[in-house]
Amino acid sequence: MVFSSFSSNGMSELFGRILSEAYTELGYEVVIWRLPPERALIMANEGFVDGEAARVAVIEKDYPNLIRVPTPLYFNRIAVFTKRSDYDPESGFRGMGDRPVCICNGYKFLEKATTGMDRHTVASYENMLALLQNDRVEFGLAEYFDILPTLAKVKLEGIRILDKPLAVNPMYHYLNRKHADLVPAVNRVLSRMADEGRMEEIAHSMMHEFLGESLSPCPMLEAHN
Repeated sequence: MVFSSFSSNGMSELFGRILSEAYTELGYEVVIWRLPPERALIMANEGFVDGEAARVAVIEKDYPNLIRVPTPLYFNRIAVFTKRSDYDPESGFRGMGDRPVCICNGYKFLEKATTGMDRHTVASYENMLALLQNDRVEFGLAEYFDILPTLAKVKLEGIRILDKPLAVNPMYHYLNRKHADLVPAVNRVLSRMADEGRMEEIAHSMMHEFLGESLSPCPMLEAHN
């Protein structure tokens, strides 16, 4: 089974590990094609690949050939990076007012949520952190798990990661409708993995790979519980 995924840092690797374990039980090998975000969805929707590794449900309106597997693969947690000390994530996007924010290209939820704001888009998390460091923007918005490999390489000089996530969104695995008959079987395996805590085990294992044994418990990973 070949699945497309956006060319991300941590999340694509996480999805690949979870799906490889799940599909092995069903007798399939899994290959993940990392592509630009929009192209990944088009490839999956048009049936050039077998489905999309995982996305938030906001994509369903525009890509009707993708069928959601009901069990969330992961809970996307939007972290706020800032030098400011007067912002509370509970105030949401509105609490940022007209101050400049930065997101990475291709994140559909963040693109929609920041519409009308003073938004800067970049191609990488390294670029986002550079803009923050140089006071070109006041907030950087990033999926916590996805930015972990960058955090392992880049020092956050004066930049804080706020403990509370700005938003938490379930991410679902999608199959092209040509594989609709597989959805119940795939969901049974993913549901069992979720119930047994296996998905979080895989996520925590990867976090330690990125940041080492000094990693402290992360409220981002517990936000949906």
